[in-house]
Amino acid sequence: MLSLTKKTLLLLLYLTTLLASTAYSQVNGHYYFLEDDSTLVIQNNDTLINPWTGGFNAVQISTIDLNGDAYDDLFVFDRTGHTIIPFVWDNSVSYWKYAPSYVNEFPELGNWAILRDYNCDGKKDIFSYVSGGVGVWKNVSQGGDLEFEYVSDPYLRATLLGGTVANLYVSKVDIPDINDVDGDGDLDVLTFGIIGSRLEYYQNQSQELGYGCDSLIFEIANTCWGHFLEDGTNTNVCSLLDTCASGSNVPDPKSLEKHSGSTVLSLDLNDDGVKDVLLGDVSFDNVVALYNDNKGVNMNTSMISQDTAFPSNTTPVDLHVFPGTFYEDMDQDGVRDLIASPNTDNGTENYESVWFYKNYGTNTAPLFSHIENNFLQNETIELGTDAYPVLFDYNNDGLLDLFVGNFGYYDFNNPNSYKGKITLYENTGSASRPVFEWVTDDFSSVGSAGFASGIYPTFGDIDNDNDIDMIIGDYDGKIHLFLNSSNTMGTMNLSLATAQLVDDNAQTIDVGYSAKPQLFDLDNDNDLDLIIGEENGNLNFYENIGNSSSYSFRLRTQDLGGIDVSEWWTTIGNSSPMAFTNSQGEVELFVGSANGQIHHYNDITGNIYGNYTRVDSSVNYTGNTTNSSVAVGMLNNDTLLDMIVGNERGGLKYYHGSTDISLSIQSTSSSVVELYPNPTKGELHIKGKAPKGLKVYDLSGKMVIQKSAQNMLDVSSLPSGIYIIELNYEDQTIRRKFIKE
Repeated sequence: MLSLTKKTLLLLLYLTTLLASTAYSQVNGHYYFLEDDSTLVIQNNDTLINPWTGGFNAVQISTIDLNGDAYDDLFVFDRTGHTIIPFVWDNSVSYWKYAPSYVNEFPELGNWAILRDYNCDGKKDIFSYVSGGVGVWKNVSQGGDLEFEYVSDPYLRATLLGGTVANLYVSKVDIPDINDVDGDGDLDVLTFGIIGSRLEYYQNQSQELGYGCDSLIFEIANTCWGHFLEDGTNTNVCSLLDTCASGSNVPDPKSLEKHSGSTVLSLDLNDDGVKDVLLGDVSFDNVVALYNDNKGVNMNTSMISQDTAFPSNTTPVDLHVFPGTFYEDMDQDGVRDLIASPNTDNGTENYESVWFYKNYGTNTAPLFSHIENNFLQNETIELGTDAYPVLFDYNNDGLLDLFVGNFGYYDFNNPNSYKGKITLYENTGSASRPVFEWVTDDFSSVGSAGFASGIYPTFGDIDNDNDIDMIIGDYDGKIHLFLNSSNTMGTMNLSLATAQLVDDNAQTIDVGYSAKPQLFDLDNDNDLDLIIGEENGNLNFYENIGNSSSYSFRLRTQDLGGIDVSEWWTTIGNSSPMAFTNSQGEVELFVGSANGQIHHYNDITGNIYGNYTRVDSSVNYTGNTTNSSVAVGMLNNDTLLDMIVGNERGGLKYYHGSTDISLSIQSTSSSVVELYPNPTKGELHIKGKAPKGLKVYDLSGKMVIQKSAQNMLDVSSLPSGIYIIELNYEDQTIRRKFIKE
């Protein structure tokens, strides 16, 4: 019997930790990935309906017909990462089914987004924040083809007191109410002003001017609508009745405190035909209901009573912090229900953050009953904030299991703090079809070990005793070692060996903030080194200079590969490394980042201290958000590299490998990039900003054209067929398909 050499043992460890020489297929040096929501995840003996949504933190919910079947579907917008998460209703399970294919049909939106039908054509349009005000995208869909057209260039305008025309201002922190407040059939706007704590009413003049409901012509009809004052300092109890003297003008607004943040929803709570209001405030956990009189809906209306523990007939909203409310039919019974969710992702509830109240009454006389705190979240992988996936065969059965660290779950016992943990999903499927089954949400009791928030694991045999140990990084930038005492592959008995790992000079390894480590033999000397990502976006390389059974790490560079994944305007990059060895024995590297983009590098082997070449592969992102972290491996036995991506929303997305470049296109709104004519016989024009450079590939992945910045390309020399054009901009790479006739 042959004995295991150190080299052979390390290769086996590579196999168990994903770093093996598997035949990962590439096209022209690139990998291509397609979002896949079909892989099963089992939790508490139930199969999750929507496991791979990417999670939810601070959501805003509207309904819209996505597929043209005349039934409303679900549009979820998460303020975390400004992310769109669509669902269609699935009658087979009587539940909302995640529908990622619709994400790229929407324009890029920011901060808040509300869907309303402003022109009475039966199709929901988009109202969302744009710099300085409100942008509107008209729904111009035909049949099942979803399409939007921007119609408020540069933003909505309104006639103010005195006849001045200016932008209709809505803070990016707030959520305004967009509704037919006066009951005349067109959409009005209720929002708090720039200064003060009074609600402004912008009346739509479309009906009054004889245009029906198809126009957006606003004038400020009341700068103190409802005659109440929201203090918002020590309490969110409102002062009612005549707080603004004349009822039509705010007296000396410069003397009032600047508005700090509110959410507004108007609805009829008592069936009197007049809109009442639900308010959320930036500093409070509750929702305040203000009840209107029935004397008028414009200048004469006044709030006459309030409920500061709404809805008081059931479990009131108590959602830390800054709740927003949304009134939509969530269970397809024809009656609108109430959803509450935080309007911020900073220092707030992050894993039971979508509260569902079923309406047992009517749309104009609702009777709400609290059903659950985790609507949609209870059918997905939901791990708080910053999910950090790692693929590793911990039980030595030949299948890659899924470990997920995180920044943390909101800690109710310590306000504005989070508790990091590691969740384990065991792969109970097969080599060709993974099935991930939840085992624990606190692997090895790391969550109770007293570390800082942010628990980011990596695995490897650090002491060469034929079992797998664990290293974790934390948000404070420190590294911690857990040694495995089992001495047997496939079993783990971890205990904390080093609370703070030190280097060869006995100095604590400290990379600043957000240490995201990976154990990997970067220098190919048969021991495991440390590559550590950090908040600033660079990579740190600690070489293992020890011997076969005694590790010792020495800092070699804080600028590994010349990599910096931060944007030009910030020092925050949150680099998250994932190195692996391809089938040619060469090292490649994926790096997640703060902006959600995943960077791909090669030219590493034999060039450890040089600059690596960025060869970004195509990941067909649909709704991936900020703070991406990457795990890769061959999960379905098709020789293609697959990918699981974590993000700031605390969830995961699954991508399977593809060799079809034509499918792996990063879509974009037609208002951003448009190719014409398409098909073309010769000239191909690029509408919009000229890219820094462009490349054209045929469907085999072969590059056939490469040019510098320009808006017109001559493709007359190309054979007839389908091609992919890759447009490189400062902040993104966009790929689109065109046809050469």
